[in-house]
Amino acid sequence: MRDRRGMTLIEMLVALVIFSIILGGSLGMLSSQSKMLDKSAIDMGMLQNLSFGGDLLSQEFRLSGSNVPFKQPMVLYAGPNTFIFNADYASNTDSLFAVFYNPGMPSGQVIALLPAQRFALPGTSPAFMYPDSTYLAAGSFTLTSPAETIIWMFQLDTSSTDPNDYFLLRQVNNAAPEVVIRNVIRTPGRNFFRYYYKRIPASGATSASLDTVPSAWMPVRHTWAIHGAAADTGVSSRADSLGAVEVAFTVTNGQTGTAQRTRAITFMASLPNIGTKKITTCGSAPVLGTVPVATWVVDSAVAPWDSTIMVSWNRALDETGGETDVQSYVIWRRDQGSTTWPEPIATVAAGSPTPQWEDETVIAGAPGYQYMLAAQDCTPMLSGTATVNAPLTP
Repeated sequence: MRDRRGMTLIEMLVALVIFSIILGGSLGMLSSQSKMLDKSAIDMGMLQNLSFGGDLLSQEFRLSGSNVPFKQPMVLYAGPNTFIFNADYASNTDSLFAVFYNPGMPSGQVIALLPAQRFALPGTSPAFMYPDSTYLAAGSFTLTSPAETIIWMFQLDTSSTDPNDYFLLRQVNNAAPEVVIRNVIRTPGRNFFRYYYKRIPASGATSASLDTVPSAWMPVRHTWAIHGAAADTGVSSRADSLGAVEVAFTVTNGQTGTAQRTRAITFMASLPNIGTKKITTCGSAPVLGTVPVATWVVDSAVAPWDSTIMVSWNRALDETGGETDVQSYVIWRRDQGSTTWPEPIATVAAGSPTPQWEDETVIAGAPGYQYMLAAQDCTPMLSGTATVNAPLTP
């Protein structure tokens, strides 16, 4: 017959001891894994902060100065914690020149500030007031520049228990700043931003070199209202020589003391647009704004005497101002009284302060000549035309 006896007390105690050992080991392992997961999550958060902040800074710094009209400064302020520049970063209309198109962007954040909106730029010391002038879009006498002011700054977080904690903030024009990342501290021995300028090459050098901006220059400020003006030289033009920004910052896990963990990043962001004059837009047909003059030129030293017709004119309005995109002038010729124009007889490159062209194929005493002039831009697109009748004889 089967033995129907149950477990003895000793057997139950032994089983309980073994179960307790296994359970204790399992709970210890679960606790260890939970701590590792928490640590991994915190480390991942730090890495995401590091990557997100670094990628945005690198991306936007490279765009500084993009599609900024020549008279509007590109870099406004370069300090140890703050970098402020102008750029046509975003548009809420279908713009060909803005970096990004966002139809939901507020109108006040897609164009340049006006003098009536002048304010102290945040993060500047001493306080830097901007703007000083009305900046217009290239080729326009009425439209405001599409280049907005973008402010990046590291600012102390007064709500944190760590007195060394910073925010990374981004601001467009005079809108409220937005927090990009938190729990940022200085990398020991470093400022958040360090700048490099393009040193003027020595005689015989083929290219400029980058050098660290001296501490005596800091902060670099574009103090002259009109970029490129005659007085915009020396100290006030140093901002135009900047070539790169070195960024260094450290993120933490939000703890202090021995519980604090950190991750640091250092990278260089180039400024390819700074100091580059925006000279052409080729957006609209060029404006001529001048009428040619035709005069006979007689060379009596040649036997029989030689004569030509000199066609001269003033430079087009869009060569020296406006869109500044005139590349050449096109000239046609026909007999006076003719109703059609043949193919152009000449093309003259822009650039001369006294543009002119000499027609050496004319015949003295022949029926009078009529000339037509137009300016051509880099599209190429022609302006309206202007005509002149040459005198009948020398």
